Amino acid sequence: MGLSVEQIQQRLERFEFQTLWYQDLGWPLTSDPGSAVQVIETWPVGAITWSTLVADLPPADLTIACSQDGQRALWRWPATQATPIPWRWRVSIKGLADPVWARRLSRLARPNQPPLDHVGAYLTTSAYPPDLAQIQGFHSSWQALTLALDALPQSSQRRHYALVLLTRLIALAVLQQRGLLAGDEWYLHNHFGQSQQLGRDRFFLDRLQPLCQQALALPLEERSATLQQRLGSLPFIPNGPFHATALDRAWGQRPIADRAFEPALDWLGEALINPLPSLVESLPMLLEQVVNSHTGNPMVTPEPIWWCLCDRTIHATLLDQAHRLTGQLYSSVAQLLMELTPDRAALLLGELGTLRLLDPACGSGLYLRHSLEEMVYLAQTLAAIASLESGAVLPSWAQPAASGKAVAVYSHLASQAIYGLDTWAPALELARLQGFLLGLDYSTSGADLASFPDLSLTVLEGNALIGLVQVNSQRYDQVGTRRGSTAATQEVVQGNLIQPLLAQTYQRILAERQVRLEHYRSQTQLLAETGRVPDYAQAAFLRAGLEEVNQTAQARLTQVLWQEVSQQLGIRLYRQHQTGGYRRSPLDLAAVTAVNPFHWGFFFHSLLTEGGGFDIVLSHVPGGAVQPTDRGFVNYHRDSGEHVSQSTASWLSHPQPALALDPELTRAWQDYSSQFSWQSQYFRKSDGYSPASQGGVGRMYWSRLFIQRSLALLRPGGRCGLVSDPFWTQANAAGLVKWLSRTTSLGRVVDLSNHQGIWPEMPLRTQVCLLWLQHQGQSDHSVYHAYNRRTSAPSQDSLAGVLQSLINLDPQG
Repeated sequence: MGLSVEQIQQRLERFEFQTLWYQDLGWPLTSDPGSAVQVIETWPVGAITWSTLVADLPPADLTIACSQDGQRALWRWPATQATPIPWRWRVSIKGLADPVWARRLSRLARPNQPPLDHVGAYLTTSAYPPDLAQIQGFHSSWQALTLALDALPQSSQRRHYALVLLTRLIALAVLQQRGLLAGDEWYLHNHFGQSQQLGRDRFFLDRLQPLCQQALALPLEERSATLQQRLGSLPFIPNGPFHATALDRAWGQRPIADRAFEPALDWLGEALINPLPSLVESLPMLLEQVVNSHTGNPMVTPEPIWWCLCDRTIHATLLDQAHRLTGQLYSSVAQLLMELTPDRAALLLGELGTLRLLDPACGSGLYLRHSLEEMVYLAQTLAAIASLESGAVLPSWAQPAASGKAVAVYSHLASQAIYGLDTWAPALELARLQGFLLGLDYSTSGADLASFPDLSLTVLEGNALIGLVQVNSQRYDQVGTRRGSTAATQEVVQGNLIQPLLAQTYQRILAERQVRLEHYRSQTQLLAETGRVPDYAQAAFLRAGLEEVNQTAQARLTQVLWQEVSQQLGIRLYRQHQTGGYRRSPLDLAAVTAVNPFHWGFFFHSLLTEGGGFDIVLSHVPGGAVQPTDRGFVNYHRDSGEHVSQSTASWLSHPQPALALDPELTRAWQDYSSQFSWQSQYFRKSDGYSPASQGGVGRMYWSRLFIQRSLALLRPGGRCGLVSDPFWTQANAAGLVKWLSRTTSLGRVVDLSNHQGIWPEMPLRTQVCLLWLQHQGQSDHSVYHAYNRRTSAPSQDSLAGVLQSLINLDPQG
């Protein structure tokens, strides 16, 4: 057997770095400059400035420098051999068990070493991008499951439920690899073979559905003896990908042919046989490409971009908090963690636990996953520093629990600190899967899984750009009709009064939601800590009650929004005639409901009214113009497109002939395009988008609207880091640029192009803009940097150095 993750953890806890690297992992011991690994046993802490990270430590692919007291160690490494700037670092504390870091170091065991250029490359999260076989395996698995669900009436439902099933298969594959499914590392595949021996097409109803819905999602005492005998010893996972969905309740009792699961099982089996590239490690990039391909832009975020934005948001916010607590300015989080005293570390840990981070366009959840992992690392490290002195008082969520400190920290931050939103339901399934798999990295036994949080409470579905940021309770509580209202308005209001919940006052329903939410969270946490579930049904009841309150408020608030949009702003619906003209009609409630508005003022009432907003917004926001597109129509009305063109590709190649041949498809296109007519009016007339909508003239862009919405959700002093379409030098963005310069403290605005192939999957003309800022003050310094020409565009090797240099130049520190 090879070196285990547990053995690496023990070496890290004891600071046995020499033994770990040179004996266990098998890296050569040498003192020559530029050698693979250099371990410095004692090194004065001093001021760990930028020059310290770059020049003061000896050059090496990886340097580990221990403090003189032997309690802390600084790791630092460059991106590539060609780029000596050490763009990554890590601080270790003696006695700290970090399973995620140990698992990453397990890559470096020499017998399993892949052909990477230097040791530092193994330590990055993107060391193993998904290969073509993994990408094709995911898509073929999804397609096979989708085709097998022909009983579902709509294509969108088939694709969604197929993805739900695929996420469960992926989660099960990881669980079995960790030995958490009856100790069988081939549990899923073995049960598939056993079901085939008993009869044809029995795997789904006899094995997979009972496994997910009646075994993993239920406590041990709720499982029948027959089920336990058939499925074996399994952990209890009340919150995760196995939770029953509305699609399960509607369609989960219908048989599915065994052949639909064979591509997924083959793909996952290959991933288990070949440890490198690991499926878990390459999955974040794979899923980002899958979701981005949905809009025709299969871009994968290079790690230097993510790390740069993380440093300018999460790290910068932690330094802000440290300055307020200590009065001392730290040049980097590395310096902070190496020099912070235990008592101040405990105070700072409490502050870290209050942070709230948002990704308003989370997609596959890549940014959420990385943000959560980084915040868990920071929390664990601060807790370990605080524990260097006896008697340290840690927040309750950071104290050792039955599930272990790492899982407790993960559960708190995943349920209280990280929030995501997206309009595409399948993307949310993948984002929640990523959060669940990250939790598995911190778990040490099957019992840990019972304490995992319900990510459906924090990774939410909705339209970030349309909805009420502030809720006027008088408007919500208003009953009857308004002067000038139409008959349709009166009918809707009177119909809503029949429903008792909709007749409640806003403050009452808001309080009811808060009570139900807190009861549900505390109940599920209590059940996890006790190890048994005497009140399991009560937790399910509380969850159902919370959903009912949310749906009630959503319906009423959408009605309030519709009244505001149609009556106060005078927005109308424009529908295109086949002859080319437009017919204007009143905006109906169905059109507003169809875009799934997200009412920030209700779901985050306390955060926005009492806290002033989110502390951090971090996202890769959607691009393109606000207008109908052929691909958007396929995604919106896939059923209509499929019966005209047999594939999405042929439809996208010849959209206009397809419209001309089919009147029904033409009407569907008119319905789709009419949504943009009223949304465009809304963005132009709403007070919340005046700079981004260019004063009511010209074309609007999704990324600019997201920039303005992000700042509306950010508290004063909060920090924002975005990847967007380039805009800074474009004439039609002059109003937005002026507004940003006047109202925010801009860090950098950086345009990057793909001329040197930093996105191998994208055309060379591809460009993005990186923007980071603080939501206060104004900017009177030069912030714009262009690397968007063939001669200035960075390569994959130089990107990290370029961005790190910009961070060092940042006047905000």
